[in-house]
Amino acid sequence: MALLNSVMSFMSAVAPTILAPSKPWHLLILNVFSFIADYGWRVVVFTVLLKIVLSPLDFFQRYKMRKNQIITERLKPTMEKLQKQYGGDKQALSRAQMELNKKEGYSYFSSCIPMIVTLVVFITLWQSMYTIASYMTFKQYVALYDGYTAAESVVTAEYEAGNITIESSQDDEKTLTIKEFATEVGQDVVVKLYYDGITEKWLSGELSEKYNLPEDFAQKFMAKIDEEHSFDYRKPQQARFLWIENIWAPDVPWGDQAILDYEKFYNSIQSRKYNTKAVSGLDDNMLAALLGGGSDATMYNKVMGKLLSADSPHRKVNGYLVLPILVLLLSVASQFISSLQQKRAGQTNEKGGFATSMKVMMFMMPALMLFFSLQYASIFTLYMAINSATSLLLNVLFTGIIKLAEHRRTKRHYGIATGSTRGGITSSPDSPIIHYVKGANPNAGAKPSKDDAPSPAEKKEKRKAGGKNNNAVRRSGRPDPNELMSIDMRDSGKKK
Repeated sequence: MALLNSVMSFMSAVAPTILAPSKPWHLLILNVFSFIADYGWRVVVFTVLLKIVLSPLDFFQRYKMRKNQIITERLKPTMEKLQKQYGGDKQALSRAQMELNKKEGYSYFSSCIPMIVTLVVFITLWQSMYTIASYMTFKQYVALYDGYTAAESVVTAEYEAGNITIESSQDDEKTLTIKEFATEVGQDVVVKLYYDGITEKWLSGELSEKYNLPEDFAQKFMAKIDEEHSFDYRKPQQARFLWIENIWAPDVPWGDQAILDYEKFYNSIQSRKYNTKAVSGLDDNMLAALLGGGSDATMYNKVMGKLLSADSPHRKVNGYLVLPILVLLLSVASQFISSLQQKRAGQTNEKGGFATSMKVMMFMMPALMLFFSLQYASIFTLYMAINSATSLLLNVLFTGIIKLAEHRRTKRHYGIATGSTRGGITSSPDSPIIHYVKGANPNAGAKPSKDDAPSPAEKKEKRKAGGKNNNAVRRSGRPDPNELMSIDMRDSGKKK
């Protein structure tokens, strides 16, 4: 018994402290936002704030796309003339179109910069959250292991001191050995620690009554935890979020992902090398005690025995595909809106290889997002869902702001827009865009002020004069460009 007690003492004295990942995203999620205890809501708040920080890039992208759209619409007649002019010479036509777009301020790559930044953020966050899920899965098991070994050690010591009498099992008349009895107590501690956290009231009440433990068992157990282990046993170790039982596993109804069996657990921590000394910070003896060398599931199954049991009243299904379906729908909507905006901005052609690639991406991106959702931890799927939803809302908001700004700018410039479209209404004699009126005043068609209003005599004289030219200029306060195309205002002035 002395030897057994020594072994139990060694195991309980493991008290391992796992090295937390320390890259920027890890520090933000695990440390900076640690004031939010629930990891699900922590990811929600983190994602929304990150999207707000990156929103200037999104706004810049929408602005550039809208500007390109306006330029494309203004240049459409000129582009059609270029197509007729160059005929079948596609290379010359392409060069001419590129030169014209460049001269008018059309941007081919500026709107791509935010997309590149978003892609980099997505990939690095995926890797970081994958690491966090592996780290937290291992950390969770270590806390349960600590609770189990602490209970096992105290029970063994109390038995050797003669303070515990093992009675026969209620199911049969077989009397448990001290090792089996300590295992039973330890597994009950693990179940309570996982779902609710451990309190002195539960230890001295329900647990002590069930196993006829001595009165001071609760104090000795908590003293051992406080002395040799570094986790808060009063808090539940389960990482639950809404309908998801285990946020470190996928939101799927198959595979019993709520409580991982040894194979799934070991694959999870091995994928980020937490089974090694270099990454986990634990020495080989500690890792062997915790993991059984990687191939021996004895200790894991002993610690997690009642959680993994088929008789457990707790749900084994981790989720119901809510997040993967939400990510799929949001991804489809995002791709559709983005494609529509690019088409309006003139960044895509209805024919050609680029158009085919865009159609392929319409299906490939949602399929890729769905794959990530089904394969990786719910924490990353939650990030994708919140990120996509926030992006759509910001897209609508930014588009409205840009259109409102254009509407107000148009009201300030009520006259004819002659010359180049670049820079708003500003006229440029070098612009390749056809001028509506040769030598026309850029302010032609503007609303007259009260001071410039003609006198009754002048109005009468103008009515007598009549003529095509006056009718063209007087129509609704705005001249018709189609009629003014044939008028040379300079010649008209000379005739007068």
